[in-house]
Parts: sequence; structure tokens; C-alpha cells
Amino acid sequence: MLVRAFGSTDVGRHRDHNEDSFLVDEKIGIFAVADGMGGHNAGEVASQMVVNMLRNQSTTFQQVLHGYRQTPDEQRRQVLQLLPKALEQANHLVYAESQRDPSKRGMGTTAILLLPLEKDAFVCHVGDSRLYLYRHGNIYQVTEDHSLVMSLYKQGLLSKEELPHHPHKNVILRGVGLSPTIEVDTLYLNIFPGDVFLLCSDGLSDMVPEEELRALMSRYRGDDLVRAAIDSANRNGGQDNITVVALEILEDQDYVPPTKEMPVFGITEKVAFLRNMFLFAQLTFQECVKVNRIIYERSYPRYAKVIEMGEEGDELFLVAHGTVDIWKGDVHLLTVGPGGHFGELSMITNAPRSARVVAGENCQLFVIKRSDFLDLLATDKELGSKILWAFLQNLADRVRDLSHRLSHN
Repeated sequence: MLVRAFGSTDVGRHRDHNEDSFLVDEKIGIFAVADGMGGHNAGEVASQMVVNMLRNQSTTFQQVLHGYRQTPDEQRRQVLQLLPKALEQANHLVYAESQRDPSKRGMGTTAILLLPLEKDAFVCHVGDSRLYLYRHGNIYQVTEDHSLVMSLYKQGLLSKEELPHHPHKNVILRGVGLSPTIEVDTLYLNIFPGDVFLLCSDGLSDMVPEEELRALMSRYRGDDLVRAAIDSANRNGGQDNITVVALEILEDQDYVPPTKEMPVFGITEKVAFLRNMFLFAQLTFQECVKVNRIIYERSYPRYAKVIEMGEEGDELFLVAHGTVDIWKGDVHLLTVGPGGHFGELSMITNAPRSARVVAGENCQLFVIKRSDFLDLLATDKELGSKILWAFLQNLADRVRDLSHRLSHN
């Protein structure tokens, strides 16, 4: 994939200085927005320190790009481990500077980083700077704000309508440099040519409603989109500094478009697919994007073995396209089509597989390994509790069904 990117920042209509910083580097392939906080000069220092540190990581990021081209599946875990370390290092530098200089005490910054790699993209973020995706006429907020009001909303203490008007809506719970350690959200996205990404500070997202932003992204591209977004924020009040980075994903000569025989799932299709599954039905769009980082895709030709009876299993399979047949010895138990799943008990036990699974036709499967699943549950408690509750409900339904059948035999 090719990337065309533009960025700009504006002081807004009510501030006398700009604490935002941004990075657009098409050569390296890294794009970022940082919204500083901590008073005059200090916030600007914090945000610029983050951007400078990311720019200085050019050699590391170029090595990542080269490795990803060779073995994307093997490299994904390494990229997901590498990117948070960049923000963790930035956190160490900003926090140390704030402790060294009393005039900068308490300074910090939000940070959002986007790294497109081939047909995928990786996101790291802390705070309430956002990433939006525009695709096929629709807009999606990819990231979840690390803010007080979002925490209250997820606990059921605020309604969605109350969020923009809460007196503490700008209080963030995570930021670069605010404490010695930092918790970073890292996301993995599947992207297509035609996708448009927009990174922004809350000076845009607080001023421009999502539907208005969707209209802008449907009408403008490149530098025109950046300028139109900033103008809209200022026209609607311009209460804060406004920073926007816009990226358009373009086809290159190696791009192979999807076909009916073997479709390609972008992140929006992935999320729609996941939300039809019992495990993920209650998750938000942003939470499904978090789950996507542990989903790997595998393709099998007709009659290929997927699972052998008796072997130990540590993977859950979701049928994205095609069908698989499940056999117990010579007895055909059932055919599982798109949206179906099998192997879910392997998420909690090492018991041998109780059946053999064969591709009934050319099929595409999404696979989740138990180790990745448990790691996701451990690192995101709220997300983990939702998934575990869904799992227990499904298990209870299966036990009730089995009990009912036994009682009628």
C-alpha cells in the first residue's frame, strides 16, 4: 500500500500559545499527534519531546518495515511489543525532565501514533487524542479515550449524551510524562486502498461532531481535508489548540483486490464479524479493534486437515469464509459455515481434541491462540470481564441444553 499524508496545527480562537505537536514522515512511514498539557511552555515541551523521540527512532521503524514485508504474521507480535516501548521511553524522558525542572513540574502530553505496514496498520495511543477511519462513506472512531468521562460511561454512571457536557470532560487518566510508568493501548488494523485515517487532538474532536467530520472526510482529501477540519473546529468555537494529520491509503502495483472466492477482511468487516459471535457480541467497536490484534488468518484448500482428533489444542477457530466439516471417526457430526466457530474449550483446557475437522471447501479461518487470549484478558480488565462473562453464559447454555436432552432420553 502507498500512503499520502498531510498535517497541520492551529492555536485555535481562545489560546495564546500552541501546546500541540505532530509528525508526518512518509519516508519512515510514521505519523503522530501529541497534545501537551501543564501550562505555558511546559505542555509544548512535552509534546515536542515525544514527536522528536519518535522521529529519532527512524532506523528502528525502518527495520520493522523490512521485517514485516518478509514475514508479516511472525512479525506482528514483535511490532506490538516494539511500539509501546517507544512511548514508554518517551514517558521516561518527559517525566525525568518534569522532575528536573520545577517550572515544568506536572507537564505531560497525550500521544497517538500510526504506523502503516503493507496491508496493515499499527496504532499506539495514550490519552484522548483520537484516530478516526473513513471507509465506504462511514466514519469510525478507532481509539477509546483514556478519560474520566469515558471511564464513568463504561461503568454506566454517565449516558452517551452527557459525555460532551460533563464539567470534567477534559480530565484524562493516562498521559505521557504524568507518572514514572505508563499504560499504552496498542491496536492492529486491517486496511484497504481508499481508507482515510485522521489523527487529531481533542481541539478537533470536541468541536466537530462526528457526523460533520464524516461529511468533511467524504468531500475533501489531503491538505484540503486538514484545512477544512481545522476551519470547522474554529468556526464551532475553537476552544483549544487544533491538530490534524490525514492519511489516504492508495493502491500500489502489488495490490490484489478481494474476490468472492477468497474475500479480504478490512477492520470494519472484522468488527462486524466479531460482533456476531457470542464471545464478542457485547463489545464496542473500539473493544473489537483491541481483540483484532490477537486474531490471525489462515486459509485451507478443500479437504485439508484443520484439526486432528486426539491432538492437544490451544486455538479457537472462527469460520470467516467457506465451510469446515466436523467428524467423529467415520461419523459426520456437522458442517460449520461463515460465522460459526469450533474449539472454544481449548481457551480453558489442554484436553485432547474430541473430533477431526476438515475443510469442506476452500475456507478462511480466524484463529485465536489461548496464550494471546489470556494475555488480552490480563492486560485489559474491563474487556476481559465482558468476554469471560459471555463465555460463561455460553457454557451455561450448553450445560442446560445437555441436561435437557439427557432428561428426555
